[in-house]
Amino acid sequence: MKKNSSTKSAFFIPRVLLGSVLILISVVLALFAFGVTSLGDDNFQTDNGAGWLGRFVSAVGIHLNSNNLAALEVGRGSGAPTSKPSGEPAHGTVNSGSATAYAGPRNDLRGVQSVRTPPLRTMPAIPPLLAPTRIEREPIRPQPPTDLKGVDRAAQTFQGAVFSAPYPAGVSFEGVGTGIPGFVPTSNPPDTNGRVGAIQYVQWNNTSFAIWDKSGTRLYGPVAGNTLFQPLGGACATHNDGDPVVAYDILSGRWILSQFVVGASPDFSHQCVAVSATGDALGSYYLYDFVTDSTNFVDYPKIGVWPDGYYMTGHVFNPAGTSFLAGRIFVFERDKMLQGLPARQLQADLKKYSGKPQYGFLPSDLDSLTPPPVGEAAFVIGPDPVTNNSLDSTRVAVTWGATPTITLSETKISATWSVAPCVGSPSNANFNCVPEPSPAVEADYLDNLSFHLMYRLPYRNFGGSPVQESLVGNISVKGSSSNPKHGAIRWYEFRNAGSSSTTPSVFQASTYDPDNAYRWMGSIAMDKDHNIALGYSKSSTSIKPGIYVNGRLSADPPNTMGAEATMVAGPGVQIGGGNRWGDYSGMTLDPVDQCTFFYTNEYLPTDGEFNWATKVSTYKFAACVPAPAWGTVRGTVISLPSRAPLSGVLVTLNNASGIRRGYAGATTDDGAYSILVPPGAYTATAADAARNCTSVSPPSANLVVTSGGTVTQNFSMTGGSNLESNGFTIDDSSGNHNGVINSNECVNLNIALKNNGCADERRISATLTTTTPGVTVTQGSSSYPNLVIDESGVNNVPFQIQTSNSFVCGTNIEFSLNLTYASGNNVVAFTVPTCTGGPSQTFGPDSLATSDLTQSDRLGRDGQPSGCAGKGCPGGGFAGTKFYKTYTFTNNGGAPACFTVTINAALGGAGDVESAAYLNSYNPANLCQNYLGDSGVVGLGTTIPNASYLFTVPANSDFVIVVNTTGTTTSSVFDGTVSGFFDFTPGPGPCPAH
Repeated sequence: MKKNSSTKSAFFIPRVLLGSVLILISVVLALFAFGVTSLGDDNFQTDNGAGWLGRFVSAVGIHLNSNNLAALEVGRGSGAPTSKPSGEPAHGTVNSGSATAYAGPRNDLRGVQSVRTPPLRTMPAIPPLLAPTRIEREPIRPQPPTDLKGVDRAAQTFQGAVFSAPYPAGVSFEGVGTGIPGFVPTSNPPDTNGRVGAIQYVQWNNTSFAIWDKSGTRLYGPVAGNTLFQPLGGACATHNDGDPVVAYDILSGRWILSQFVVGASPDFSHQCVAVSATGDALGSYYLYDFVTDSTNFVDYPKIGVWPDGYYMTGHVFNPAGTSFLAGRIFVFERDKMLQGLPARQLQADLKKYSGKPQYGFLPSDLDSLTPPPVGEAAFVIGPDPVTNNSLDSTRVAVTWGATPTITLSETKISATWSVAPCVGSPSNANFNCVPEPSPAVEADYLDNLSFHLMYRLPYRNFGGSPVQESLVGNISVKGSSSNPKHGAIRWYEFRNAGSSSTTPSVFQASTYDPDNAYRWMGSIAMDKDHNIALGYSKSSTSIKPGIYVNGRLSADPPNTMGAEATMVAGPGVQIGGGNRWGDYSGMTLDPVDQCTFFYTNEYLPTDGEFNWATKVSTYKFAACVPAPAWGTVRGTVISLPSRAPLSGVLVTLNNASGIRRGYAGATTDDGAYSILVPPGAYTATAADAARNCTSVSPPSANLVVTSGGTVTQNFSMTGGSNLESNGFTIDDSSGNHNGVINSNECVNLNIALKNNGCADERRISATLTTTTPGVTVTQGSSSYPNLVIDESGVNNVPFQIQTSNSFVCGTNIEFSLNLTYASGNNVVAFTVPTCTGGPSQTFGPDSLATSDLTQSDRLGRDGQPSGCAGKGCPGGGFAGTKFYKTYTFTNNGGAPACFTVTINAALGGAGDVESAAYLNSYNPANLCQNYLGDSGVVGLGTTIPNASYLFTVPANSDFVIVVNTTGTTTSSVFDGTVSGFFDFTPGPGPCPAH
């Protein structure tokens, strides 16, 4: 996740800020010129619609004149894992967690509604630099046990055979990071995380993701993570908090993309989950917002795929991150999510041992095409919180039905592990653990993330009688005796025999420790032939941090690895950056050939901080025999009797056994679809309820897909038209010519319709009506052209309305378009805003001095400028005399209005300023009274020249803008602009006589 420094002093990197500002300027210019542009990729999808800019501003809570970059409040050895933050550590009594007793898991069994997105390739993209960020301080990790003494007798202290390790498979490319031209990291560590699917590779690093084909050609991105969640709205759309996971459901060919939300209001922690509607990562998604805890901070979420649910593990801290409360398992209702239906979640806290919660555990993640035995409980494995002489095993069984249940069976696995040493900080207080060469100094050393089983915990079912199941995992441990001390990778293969009640046992395990270099940040997976690949980071006082890969053949002697291979020899060392590194990396397996591993991890291309890059490379074992190639089901879907192609129809394939369900493809504009699926027997169906298609021919089709073969299955659909509003235009050439509806004005309206249905429509006529006071429809009848499927058209005769002299400016006009056509009738409702676009108002230039009003506290800065929907008050808790000024404005309109405040402040001030808005009045003794929104960022007036935030003010209400210092110093010169006011220019009078 993105972390924050515990220090309150600003730390500034001029090169990074200057580069970021220049890039931000270019991005903003490009937004005006082109909509959204790529970061050096001609395949990046663009949006040139005029409405995107307004939707974007409203959704993410920023203004295009703002600078969404923050001062870097980090320094060497600052005392906490950090990132490039735009916020600051929680520091007040609000959400401190100290006054609320821990209430346990949250089990609200109501289904969470989903929203289906348009194809991702067509959605407006949020550039990473313009995304809102909320930076949470890294929680204080629990202390691990240290009772394992002596030498690790299971260590491999030699390099293995070269032929035992996997070899490069020919694909290697730069992932999200500075290796992509124009990308500037805004957080640290990158949380490097990627997954390979049937046709694509998706990588999501902290707050940005991108998509490639499997040969390494970039198809999309990088974009901000919350791009995907804009149609969902709410916390998932306005936050971009990271800790992402990309998972792939091999039993349905679907993508699961997820990130968390923390610090939201009224519910503190959320998990935002997107399940692809098809196998195309660039297609549509079903979006879900699951509240994971209403009051506490759920950190380090990790998702695994299982047939009866998407399982997620998480660490539950109090809101301030100062107290670890519980280890928790979450299960999301997979079957419903694959269909975009309301889905439930189940939660349970893992057992405490000697009063200590479990920590650093992972859920099983299915890699094999052969699923677990029917009904088998999922696995959760992690280090024991009390002793290094065992790992903890939890078998998790869920039932859904009318009354869902979750049952945990918890035992221990006899297996040793240890705590990786912290070279720069033996007490592990400052996280500067892994040594680096000069020019790094001890305070720069890297976080080792010990006491975690490292993501993932891949599961394979090899069949047989009894069933042979394997899971592989790894953890960073103490290496052999050396000076300085070093860490090593301990890896495990666990086995089980198909029972839900048994505890998996260690089949083989070893610590790979061939020399005195520090190895950590591992990720592991197993191919179809029992061969294991392991990737990790390696560093020492003479080796720059780089990326390395090792592995073993299934026939190798147990407990051994082969010869280590270099994937990226580290070009640079990290200097500063809050000591953060990785948080995780990703070794995943091609679901099709079941032999090719895709590994991704981070490296630094040069000495520096916040300049991380990532690499994605493929490896395989020569001995691995590829699984049978998947086959293709393709065809077209048309409407009858017109024979017009139908776009957006979902064709779904379900395996006859019922195990592999949900492989799907969507038809393109020409009505064609294509689905890649494992060989087998399937039933194919086609559906698109949104199109008003009522019958399909054939209703279903039984298909047999052979390895590498192609099956063609066409469908025809019949039904009715579906006429929907497709926007409107205003013509006030008979009014005041300002392009909006005002009082006492005659306006013509042209209302577009689109036929999103399953049949052509003809003989369309419409009558326009409204019940909004002060509005009269003076010309309300018009015909429309005939509309074939997917065609748009506008009224043949303009509609005309007249507003009265007493019409309340700012009132939204509610219209009904009453349609009559050959096949029936319908009413289309839509809303038109009025009196928008009033002139902005300003204040300043001003500065804050000792002669100004004073207050004894100030708001915390959470790194998230408020949006039109507002946000929870961040509270105070920052004692000391602060200086402030207030500026009062009024929303004179007859409707609520969203206002934007932009503060421009000269750089280099003695201290930061911040700004907030309040309804009617401001009480400095109660910072949350009447609170509407705030600027959120750190560094305004010292290292950041401007910041913007939004908030909504009720009709006919005053609001107060406050600008205050954040410390006891004075400020630089600042001024402000407030936009969003109504335009009260009246029209010239009644409509001219016809």
